[in-house]
Amino acid sequence: MVTQEPMLKAALPLFARYTISNGLQTQHGVFQITLETVDRALPVVTRNKGLRLAQGAMGLLSADHLQLTDPDTPPETLTFLLNQLPRHGYLYLRGKVLQHNFTQQDVDSGGVAYQHSGGSSQADCFTFLATDRKNQGFVVDGKVRKEPVFFTIQVDQLDKEAPQITHLHSPSQVGLLKSGRYGIYITSRVLKASDPDTEDGQIIFKILRGPLHGHLENTTTGEFIHERFSQKDLSRKTILYIINPSLQVNSDILKFQIMDPTGNTASPQSLELKWSYIEWSQTEYEVCENIGLLPLEVTRRGYSIDSAFVGIEVNQVSAVVGKDFTIAPSKLVQFDPGMSTKMWNIAITYDGLEEDDEVFEVILISPVNAVLGTKTKAAVKILDSKGGRCHPSNSFNQSKHSTRGKGIWHPQPSGSSSLTTAGSPHLERRHRPSFSKGDVLQGFDLTDLSQRKMRTHGNGKSVLPSSVCKNGTDTIYNYHGIVSLKLEGDGFSAHKRKAKISIQSQPQRTITVAELPPADKVESTTDSHFPRQGLLPLFPRNCSVELKGLFHFEEKTHRLYQCDGVTWKAWSPQAEGLKGKSCPAGWHLHSGHCHTLITQQKGTWTTATRACREQYQGNLVTVFSKRHMQWLWDISRRKPFWIGLKNQVRTGRWEWIGGEPVAFTNWKRGPPQHPKPGQNCVLVHKRGQWQSQDCSKGKAHNFVCSRKL
Repeated sequence: MVTQEPMLKAALPLFARYTISNGLQTQHGVFQITLETVDRALPVVTRNKGLRLAQGAMGLLSADHLQLTDPDTPPETLTFLLNQLPRHGYLYLRGKVLQHNFTQQDVDSGGVAYQHSGGSSQADCFTFLATDRKNQGFVVDGKVRKEPVFFTIQVDQLDKEAPQITHLHSPSQVGLLKSGRYGIYITSRVLKASDPDTEDGQIIFKILRGPLHGHLENTTTGEFIHERFSQKDLSRKTILYIINPSLQVNSDILKFQIMDPTGNTASPQSLELKWSYIEWSQTEYEVCENIGLLPLEVTRRGYSIDSAFVGIEVNQVSAVVGKDFTIAPSKLVQFDPGMSTKMWNIAITYDGLEEDDEVFEVILISPVNAVLGTKTKAAVKILDSKGGRCHPSNSFNQSKHSTRGKGIWHPQPSGSSSLTTAGSPHLERRHRPSFSKGDVLQGFDLTDLSQRKMRTHGNGKSVLPSSVCKNGTDTIYNYHGIVSLKLEGDGFSAHKRKAKISIQSQPQRTITVAELPPADKVESTTDSHFPRQGLLPLFPRNCSVELKGLFHFEEKTHRLYQCDGVTWKAWSPQAEGLKGKSCPAGWHLHSGHCHTLITQQKGTWTTATRACREQYQGNLVTVFSKRHMQWLWDISRRKPFWIGLKNQVRTGRWEWIGGEPVAFTNWKRGPPQHPKPGQNCVLVHKRGQWQSQDCSKGKAHNFVCSRKL
């Protein structure tokens, strides 16, 4: 095969000299030879990859995108004839709109470009025929073509939206690291953003203000994080917040802003980190050898919504386990959600022998989901009774809240017995007045209730209890028969002594006046919302039918609570006027409201709301607490039902239609951040969990109406 360049040279004229002779004469001459080339090869489309560019952008058509070759035709002759122009943009040749054709030379020199018009289209194209200007047809993929060929143009839409936050919860799971430090992992479970146009590694959390009391670390590199981290880092669990326990704070705040590679940013957000501290309430005890049971108080302060644990280690020093004292088999103290105080009991052994004072230490170790405070060690000094008499040192203050953190524990009265086993929990160690059925409370100040004495009177004479036993620092008096009790206080005027408690029982039955049952959890009801965590009341026991009518006075809030058989409710003289009221037939009382389950006329959320208002003079039910939700789920026979929670379009917030604050939720996967139009009403579904549903379309369900008693 003759290459193009030799063939071109062969097209030039050639000259030859010749001589003719007959033997007698000779003739010389020159003749010219001209070679003409024949173009028989067809042009070949060797590259047609198309062009990709952003919406509204301009892109050059280079030889990498479009190329036409021919062995016997130069690039300036190889021509692209336009058959159909682009619909969503324009072709340009050296800055001018291209209408007809362009050559391979134009492509090679970067003179051909495509400009997108900026519309919403995601694809464009133009069609062409290729020619060498002599032959008909051109070759594509080994086949001769005479029809137009497509050149495709892919248009990428601009990413104009910033990533959206899908999870934003306060992390509170504290871990004790191998290095001895305390840390909280920040993972995609508590902080997550998503963007359909951006990969996780490119969703950036830009730190606007780092934590004030601790710092962020990358667990992979060990480096401090000052400026940014990605969603991919969160998913890989490489972001760790390090707590500084020396500052004795229990929360911190990280301010950040999410962004994508194109510069789209969302509104600034804050992530609050919370944790709690566990320590002894006091660090030194002096106890008499015949005290019996010594309860040691362990306290938790800070965030206490989650469970926490702490281990206890005993250092015998001079006292000997099993000889001088006995400890509980379990050396682990558990704090349930909402619990801030636990007791760990030690039984002091009384042998009646005169001996030196003994000392041992109890140490808090290995916390789980909490940080150890400064008071991790408590020393107990056992004083010898010296022939039945105990002489504690005057250097110890009897108050457990003394500034030195010391206290004296005196022995129980002779003949008393302990109702508490070692290691059993108590919420509070201070005295808690408790009252029984048939109470008459009038004419006294609740704030002075904790300062009064309990005295017994019967027919003008003192009535002795049948038995007295001590539970920690709470004394329990047991009586038989009918007894009247009065609350009295020194210095109180006569009109303040009208509080009277009457207790009646069947003959030969024991009446417990001040009973301190095992500690239990607290329920926040409609009548008892508290401003902050530190003022949550700690009830001795769950309210039940057996405790119906009993009162409990909370010293922290100076409020009185009464058990109605279901929940503890704040008591006031005004609340007495409601006692005569009751729910209508077919309605059930809970949390101060009457409830009725409607199953005969199932409907959508909208029709259920109208029915509650027009037919039952109430509203779709408002859920106040976890216990309230469980009660509703039970009376609904564990079938789905509508509640009165709705996402208000004007505010973008979830609100109860009755106007109550949203103090409790039970979402299946967290509250929907951006509910679909119309799907902004709440249905209680499997296991009492909430999910958003369409308000006026879809399957009809039961619903619960409620109205305040």
